[in-house]
Amino acid sequence: MARDKKKLLIYIAGIFLPALLISSPDFLAINGVTPCWPVIWLLPFSLKNSPLKASIAAIFLGILLDSFTVGKVSYIPSLLLLSLIWARYGLHNKKIELFFNIGLMSIFGTAFVGFSFWVQKIILYRFLRNNWFHSWSIYVLISEIIITGLVAPFLSSWLLLTYKKN
Repeated sequence: MARDKKKLLIYIAGIFLPALLISSPDFLAINGVTPCWPVIWLLPFSLKNSPLKASIAAIFLGILLDSFTVGKVSYIPSLLLLSLIWARYGLHNKKIELFFNIGLMSIFGTAFVGFSFWVQKIILYRFLRNNWFHSWSIYVLISEIIITGLVAPFLSSWLLLTYKKN
């Protein structure tokens, strides 16, 4: 019975993730920049599951998120690498429930996803190599890192505790 509740929780969280991406509340934004919701959802899932399950979830999550975006950049490489790293960390370290550890991992994950997007855009779009593009990219990346670092400890630790209870 507990496994069914855990699976139901995972499916509900996966279904509501695109809804959070589209209609993120305004009070969870810094000048219009919202948290990195894929990192907030993938972090507790990867910490509690094996690297294979975490990588499969990251690939499907990346495909789902790429279907909402227009462009050639993709979430898949960064989410796949993050899921493998976090799943390895979750297997070796059993004390991951600390509030600040989750926040720090989400900050590094958001920075990695943001830098991955930035590098992909620079490689794919050669005309974006001017100072104006880099100035607003840095601003958006720093804003996303800050807001994810503030929101993720609450939501990711809550998801991690519900995974643990089930």
